[in-house]
Amino acid sequence: MSSSETESSHHSDHDRSTRSGHIQPSDHNSHSRSSSHSRSGSSRKHHHQSRSKSRVAHVDSLAKNLAQENQKLKRKIDALQLENASNSKKSRRQGAEKSIENQGQALGRIATLYTPIASLVRIFFADETDAKEEDPVDLDEKELEEYFVHQMEKRKTQRDIRAYHIVAGTVPGFQKAVDLAGTDVGAILSLCKQLQTGSISARSDDVHTLMIELANWFNFRPIPFRADPLLLNHSRELRGFKHDLTGKADDVMLMLQIKDEEGNPTDVEDGFLHGTLLIQTWHQIFRASGSISDDEISSSHKVSNTPAPVPQSNKARTSTKQSLAELYGLKKVTPQTIAYCCVLLRFSLSNAKKWGQDRSFNYEGLYNEMIDYFEAADPEDEEVQKHLAELLQWWNEQAFAEEDASGSLKPSFHFQSTLEEQRSAKASITAAAPTASNDANAPTASAPP
Repeated sequence: MSSSETESSHHSDHDRSTRSGHIQPSDHNSHSRSSSHSRSGSSRKHHHQSRSKSRVAHVDSLAKNLAQENQKLKRKIDALQLENASNSKKSRRQGAEKSIENQGQALGRIATLYTPIASLVRIFFADETDAKEEDPVDLDEKELEEYFVHQMEKRKTQRDIRAYHIVAGTVPGFQKAVDLAGTDVGAILSLCKQLQTGSISARSDDVHTLMIELANWFNFRPIPFRADPLLLNHSRELRGFKHDLTGKADDVMLMLQIKDEEGNPTDVEDGFLHGTLLIQTWHQIFRASGSISDDEISSSHKVSNTPAPVPQSNKARTSTKQSLAELYGLKKVTPQTIAYCCVLLRFSLSNAKKWGQDRSFNYEGLYNEMIDYFEAADPEDEEVQKHLAELLQWWNEQAFAEEDASGSLKPSFHFQSTLEEQRSAKASITAAAPTASNDANAPTASAPP
């Protein structure tokens, strides 16, 4: 091919390329584009790796935070468990203390109202009442007075020893705690303190109940025997010598008596401790009942035209499944329970605002005298002992008059006996009936010629 043809062909190819709008790249441009593509791929790979590392770091951070939160939660759970265990232990301890206080509620009522439980323990350890004493001979007035004081102290020790044994027989584990007191004094003192708290609480409940009930007993009687003016059932303010019913008395031994009671100042044992209100007080505390029937009220009252009062609501204790007598296992009235009721009734008749604030009367002296009346009497005096036995028997009849017939066989026995008697009578009548009929139909014997 000639040079002109060659050149012509080259121009022709160039024109075709130009017309088609496509210009073939040169070798330099192709290398540049290849390098640029390589750098772009490397950048994307580096970016992908960076994102992967970031994600891993983020996951690691989340896991670390979650682990920290789990640790915090575990510490909280452990703390709550410790607190719960502590509270449970505290609750058990408080429950045990409450149980001991509940046991102590009986002690003021049936053992001792005034001597602290801890003092009973001390007196028990120091007791020397078995020591022989010589009878007093040729004592002057001062020596007689000293002997009397000594005898009073001796009698107090005897009362407290008696009360100690009642406590030991009432509170489970008390004697064992006392036996170990030599090695753990704090334990017995703590026990005595809790028992004393229960005793004080029970006395407060009884004082409040009797404040209400005494007013009800007086105010809701039939009109001729009702308190006039009416007594408040939420306060003792108008009682004592401020009211004719609660303040009429001429002698210390008669302070418990009121208008529906009869006493003989020249013979204090005539009707002594037979008062209706005293019996009602015992019933209210130990049997949880309280009302005075019409036939229990003396007919010596003057007639009053005071209109009948409207009963007021109160918080007096009502009957429960178990009375205190049943709860304490009381089968008979004791001198301690009578003395307790004497003191609480006397306080309920007074206008004292709080327990222990009535300085006009020796309540502890009354309590001790009532116990000593029964327990300090001469055991060799048969007449006195007979009288005391009869008095306690009378009290038992008053306190436990109603009989528990829930398990009695008397109704069944009576029914069976009656049924057998009636059936036997019917059988006898039936057996005799044909004989009578035959006799009626038999021919009459002819009279002799």
